[in-house]
Amino acid sequence: MYPIHINLTGRKVVVAGGGLVAFRKIKGLINEEAKITVISPVVVNEIQEWHAEQKLIWIERKVVREDLVEAFLIVAATNCTESNSWIAEQASPKQLVNVADQPHLGNFIVPSVVKRGKLILSVSTSGASPSLSKSIKKELQQKYSEDYESYLDFLFECRSIIKKEFPQNCRKALITKLTDQSFLYDEEKQRSYKQELLKRIEHNLVNEPINE
Repeated sequence: MYPIHINLTGRKVVVAGGGLVAFRKIKGLINEEAKITVISPVVVNEIQEWHAEQKLIWIERKVVREDLVEAFLIVAATNCTESNSWIAEQASPKQLVNVADQPHLGNFIVPSVVKRGKLILSVSTSGASPSLSKSIKKELQQKYSEDYESYLDFLFECRSIIKKEFPQNCRKALITKLTDQSFLYDEEKQRSYKQELLKRIEHNLVNEPINE
């Protein structure tokens, strides 16, 4: 499997099924700004709530072929193996398809994911051991604390400033310095460094080294 991250903003996603498996799949999609349509005669309460909040559209019936035609991504997560197989058969080779109970019928699997703002860590055993994936995910959650969320925002802002305002010959050293672990838990140091960058730009000192 070739690991990639896909931007689903504005893309049509169809989820067939409304049980706990479908809920877990949707939970990973709900914040991606995709246009999600759930098709199932019944759904769990959480999916009903998302529908009421207009975070997705719930169509209260079984899936038909026409539902799948315009979808960019399809998730087959009904409680019926035959239905999931049928959905996989209807999909075009150009569509992304995930089959919850029969991964080999689709063309992508959903890894275990740890998100810390802009930091995304994915773990997959290619279906060999989902329990091991979950175990590794827990380890990553402990190792990469929520501090990484603000730290990544700091890295993004400073990197953007450096690439825009500083000459080519200075950029690599400045960007490398940002990854020093001393910045991770010290928001005051982050603010001071960013202010120093802006001060250098204001006084046209972009070629001067920045002190620790």
